Amino acid sequence: MDWSGVEAGQGPYRFQQAPGEGNPLGRVKFMFPNRYAIYLHDTPNPKLFAETSRAFSHGCIRVAEPARLADFMLRGHEGWTQESLAKAMEAGGKPRRVNLPAPVPVYLLYWTAFVSDEGRVEFRPDIYKRDMSVRRALES
Repeated sequence: MDWSGVEAGQGPYRFQQAPGEGNPLGRVKFMFPNRYAIYLHDTPNPKLFAETSRAFSHGCIRVAEPARLADFMLRGHEGWTQESLAKAMEAGGKPRRVNLPAPVPVYLLYWTAFVSDEGRVEFRPDIYKRDMSVRRALES
């Protein structure tokens, strides 16, 4: 097929990797409304949580305990239990969409400076280049 004339989303094919251990997004993703198409997702590589730098994905956010988050969000909804969630997450196969019974607020915080558990101020690189606009806002 000559792909040069095909615009994104307009081709005769749709490519999608099934959820699971081989998928960089893991077994489950949590969608929430936002204009940046950001979502929370599982990871097949949990050792990345031990890294100091956390910017391994392209704007989406890895969740350390996705089964616990799913259980919290769906407990009692449509009969979901820890067991049925575990089974659904292990099953693989065709992706399944589950809508929440009510909206849940999601707050994303971007901090490049914070106080460590030992009481020391820690700084991280401003990979999204937001610090200067925050600084200007604080100075005005």
